[in-house]
Parts: sequence; structure tokens; C-alpha cells
Amino acid sequence: MKRRILISQIITLAVIALAKPDSPKLFTIGFMLMLLGQIVRILSSAAIVKSKTLTTSGPYAAVRNPLYLGTALMTLGLLFMLSSPRHQTITAAVWGSMLASYSWIYAKQIKSEEDFLSAAYGAHFDEYKKTVPALVPRPAGLKSFFDLSAYSLVVFKKNKEWRGFCAGLALAAFVFCRIKYAF
Repeated sequence: MKRRILISQIITLAVIALAKPDSPKLFTIGFMLMLLGQIVRILSSAAIVKSKTLTTSGPYAAVRNPLYLGTALMTLGLLFMLSSPRHQTITAAVWGSMLASYSWIYAKQIKSEEDFLSAAYGAHFDEYKKTVPALVPRPAGLKSFFDLSAYSLVVFKKNKEWRGFCAGLALAAFVFCRIKYAF
């Protein structure tokens, strides 16, 4: 398992244990954000051929790091799901610790990956980097998410994104139960 994933999982489990979720409305908002993030991740994992080529189509035409954009949306969704209007101090601690740690982890990861891509693909990557933003999709590129030729079921299966989808659903179900049964 990659170290950043293990650290992210430990942080996530810690904030879930610390949080006192109690708002069905915030849970619903969070669940919708989490689903959006998972859709972005699924599409991205069906488009990227890792370590073989520089992927610049599909979601990668809109944003250089759509997998991390999806992760950011899922994290934001989880934070909303874990929020509590009655426990604002705990909610602020959960948000602060999760946002700080995930920002640090993924900033380092993006830098490392972009250094590798620059070394591997040279001017081609440098030009791509100049025209496509790192995490916030450029509006003109959003239509590329709907370019069906960019996606492959074989690539999706190889990248095993279904595991993250299952984990996200399990987290959402657990938080839902915490809210419903007040534990």
C-alpha cells in the first residue's frame, strides 16, 4: 500500500472517531459531493494509462490531476457528512485537521508526480502543464469529460477504482448509521 494512502486512511479513521455527526441535511450535501468526487475518480481511472503514456484526454484535458480533484471532492463530502451544528468546536477541529493534512499530503504527491512526468515527457508535459490547471478544471475543458473515446473499461478494471468506490460507500453508510442511531 502506498504510504500516502495509509496515512490518509489513518487520518480519516481518526476524524471519524473524533466527529459527532448529527445532521441529516449536512449528510445529504456531503453524500452528493462524495458521489460527484467518485464519478470524477471513476472517469479519470477509465482514461489514464499509468506509466505508459501522458494522458491528456477525457478529464485530463480539463485538469492535470482529476483523480486528486475527485479525492478532494470526496474529502469535502465526508467533512460535510461528519459536521455537527451542535458540536461546532469538534467540527472545526475535524475540518482543520483533515484539510491541513490532506493539503500537505496531496501537494507533495502532485509535486512528486509532476517532477516525474516532466522528466519522462519533457517539453510535451511542460506544454501540457502551461495549458491545463492542476486541480481546478478550466471551464473550456469540461466538455472533455463527455468525450467517450477517452475511456476504456479495460483500463478502468486495471486501475481498480471500484475499491475506492466501495470504501466510500462503506464510509457513508457508517456515518449515516452514526447519525441515525446517535452513536
